[in-house]
Amino acid sequence: MISLEDARASIRSHSAALPGVATALSESNGRVLDEPILSDGFYPSGDRSTMDGYVIGGDEIPGKFTVVGEVAAGATPSHTLGKSEALRIFTGALIPAGGGRVIMQEDVVREGDEISVARFSENRFIREKGSEALPGQILLPAGTRLGPAEIAMLAQVGAVQPKLIRRPIVRHLATGDELVAPAAQPGLGQIRDTNSSLLAALLGEMGIHDLHSTRVADDREALASFAEGTWDVLLISGGASVGDYDFGAETLRRLGFEIHFSRVNLRPGKPLTFATRGSQIAFVIPGNPVSHFVCFHVAIRLVLERLCGLPECWDFLTLEIAGGESVKPDPRETFWPSRVFFKDGNLVTAPKRWSTSGDTFSLAGTNALARVNANSPFNGFIQALLLHPL
Repeated sequence: MISLEDARASIRSHSAALPGVATALSESNGRVLDEPILSDGFYPSGDRSTMDGYVIGGDEIPGKFTVVGEVAAGATPSHTLGKSEALRIFTGALIPAGGGRVIMQEDVVREGDEISVARFSENRFIREKGSEALPGQILLPAGTRLGPAEIAMLAQVGAVQPKLIRRPIVRHLATGDELVAPAAQPGLGQIRDTNSSLLAALLGEMGIHDLHSTRVADDREALASFAEGTWDVLLISGGASVGDYDFGAETLRRLGFEIHFSRVNLRPGKPLTFATRGSQIAFVIPGNPVSHFVCFHVAIRLVLERLCGLPECWDFLTLEIAGGESVKPDPRETFWPSRVFFKDGNLVTAPKRWSTSGDTFSLAGTNALARVNANSPFNGFIQALLLHPL
């Protein structure tokens, strides 16, 4: 049995980002760049006004100026400004030849075709050509996670098919003769399949939607047959322990996978199994839903983060315990479902009720996992892994 720290180290050493693929901007939010984004020109493309007002020569002094025309945004100015001349100009419009300063319209008194300017602002109100980006300049390096602002940048430079790290294809097998669909009425000895829905939601929170779930009977041949195919990550729910019908690790070995670990000093989730075959990655997860929930956040999520090129979500906060259930240490490293919330302006946590790993109801409202070691001194505080932004 290995420690969780060693298990995560093993996962890191056997996983890496997937190849890049051209992706539409509409599907890019939350994805990671596989190559840098370069500027395709000067930004701005020419000197532009940042105000509505009047443009004059850069060497002029306050006084009177004759208005000889105007420059609208999007127009190409054809007039070259002469001495004591001004052009009406609008925000975003190109500065004409001979122009070097924009006077805000609020600082101008106009009578007919003549304006009077009593003083100049220190600001010339001009965005100079190339002041934001030069041709070939790296705007976003490879490895950048795209959000709305970054996607707007890509649109500005015409990068409408950026090469992004591909999101993984996930195959999920929910094993057990006792499982029926959530919409079905369970018979005596049967239970509804909750893990397929749980994993779909957890993957969906990471933007991973290419998930193929199948319920499989406790049968070696059926499990091996459904485990084959084109996928990046295989998740087998159940079949992780040492019972007569726990065929998970056996099936992976039969299919040519190398087992890197099959027992972790973890509660819940001790029988968690991790294996690889080439670039394909597989987990056999203890069947109970609380075990699924914990194993996903402490181990499986790490694989998905690495495949997607994302940073590890593994930051603990030391928080005051504010109510909740009594936490019971165990020889294994325990990750206790908890709720983090604000109290009197401070973040605190309350451990949830947790009777067994099959108690799905105990997960309601869980947004953190409290880390409990056998010799952890509590002193009213505990480490908590926050699962969602508050």
